[in-house]
Amino acid sequence: MPRQEPGRPAIRLKEIMGRFLPLFGLLLVTACGAGDSTPESTNLLVVVMDTTRGDRCSLNGYERSTTPNLDRIAAGGTVYTDAWAPTSWTGPAHASMFTGLRPENHGFRSGVRLYLDPSARTLAEILSDGGYATACLTNNPQISEEMGLIQGFEVYEEGGVRENSARWTTDRALEIAKRHRADGRPFFVFVNDWEPHLPYDPPERIAGDFLPEGVDPAEVARLRKFKADVPVLFGETWRAFGRRQWEILSGLYDAEIAALDVELGRLVAGLDRAGILDDTLLVIVGDHGENLGDHGLCSHVFSLHRSLRHVPLLVRFPDRFEPGRRVGETVRLEDLFPTILEVLDLPRPSGLDGTSLLTDGGPRLSRAVLGSL
Repeated sequence: MPRQEPGRPAIRLKEIMGRFLPLFGLLLVTACGAGDSTPESTNLLVVVMDTTRGDRCSLNGYERSTTPNLDRIAAGGTVYTDAWAPTSWTGPAHASMFTGLRPENHGFRSGVRLYLDPSARTLAEILSDGGYATACLTNNPQISEEMGLIQGFEVYEEGGVRENSARWTTDRALEIAKRHRADGRPFFVFVNDWEPHLPYDPPERIAGDFLPEGVDPAEVARLRKFKADVPVLFGETWRAFGRRQWEILSGLYDAEIAALDVELGRLVAGLDRAGILDDTLLVIVGDHGENLGDHGLCSHVFSLHRSLRHVPLLVRFPDRFEPGRRVGETVRLEDLFPTILEVLDLPRPSGLDGTSLLTDGGPRLSRAVLGSL
């Protein structure tokens, strides 16, 4: 600190701030617009429909109306009908979404490590450093600190698996979005909705529209509790179940997607009513699919068939994604990371496996790793 010259009075920082802070505040209000709470940056909302097959969504042409709300939302966004996950379960699939890397490069895979390394630079960390409020809302216990998937999130809330758990994530996502709309801070809210993961236990009012006619209520009640957690059980279950049982499980699975679709419709309608929707890049995507007797298997994790890797993907942001457009070219979960950073005008790390959906990079090749538990 320089010494004070003799005879010259000291000027204290507190005095300077006292003189000029009111003027600075006036200039700030004038520059930003008094009472204007519109975020200066684009918000981001990413919703993962956990365990959702692309071919079981009417959004992708499925004959049963499992996603009528997404079908309507798609009129304002772009649907990618050939979207692929790089693996068949939650952990490494999310790591790819959050880093733009395939499992063999981010290292979250069997035989390497079953978590994302802390050195990884995640989407939430980049946005947090860019001034975004970041929040993770999940009903899936795998989206956890132990798996390294909450790096960069200021707020982390795990709601637990319960009936219609998507109602909780929808309520919380709307609360957080409205709060940051009011304080003018752009937000990144990430949601993982557990439905339609096993056990398939949709609300009764929805299940009736998807179950086979003349079904035995006792059999339905039994199959609502069915879980398959180890590979040997998968094979035993396939031999034990007949065609009727698989029809019931398939109907319950479709009903779970339909129940989640109701909440997604409520979420988007709430954002629209609050005047937030068109300021928000909205991504709705599956992390992996599900075997429903396909290939003699049920559940997921232990194969890389299309039933596990083909997922729904809808992106809405009218300024950059053409409303009502349907894209049939192959895209991958790892493409979301660079796409989001491009839309939000944030720098992208080098060495990514994903390419932006807004960039004409030529045909994409989807590769996968069986990163099983």
